[in-house]
Amino acid sequence: MDEDEVLRIMKMRIIDSYRWRQDIIEPISKELGISEEELEEILIKRLDMASLEALHPRYESSKHHCIKEKLHADLRLCWLCDVMNILSEEESEKIKNKIAAEVLNGKSYQKALEDGRKYLLEYLMR
Repeated sequence: MDEDEVLRIMKMRIIDSYRWRQDIIEPISKELGISEEELEEILIKRLDMASLEALHPRYESSKHHCIKEKLHADLRLCWLCDVMNILSEEESEKIKNKIAAEVLNGKSYQKALEDGRKYLLEYLMR
């Protein structure tokens, strides 16, 4: 076996772990609309061993940030906070953190967004 084949096997050992498959491979391949094998090939080609080993913890820690970014757009906080200045940056962060925590605790994103819109309106009406 040459060095490239050994490296590929080592990378596949990381990617084939249960948590990797469940947390990264399955959801991201669905999101991109590609097969799991295609995503595996992308990761093997583009990431070295250190990056692969560090990816899962980074992925886990980024969930909160990614949900907040999505909420920022879906709640139109870009208009309410960034353009119209109806909400301060701190108020916007407080609202996003509250809703993101609900999603991370198991509430569906759609339900949390719906409840978040109600909360946002109540907040604005104070």
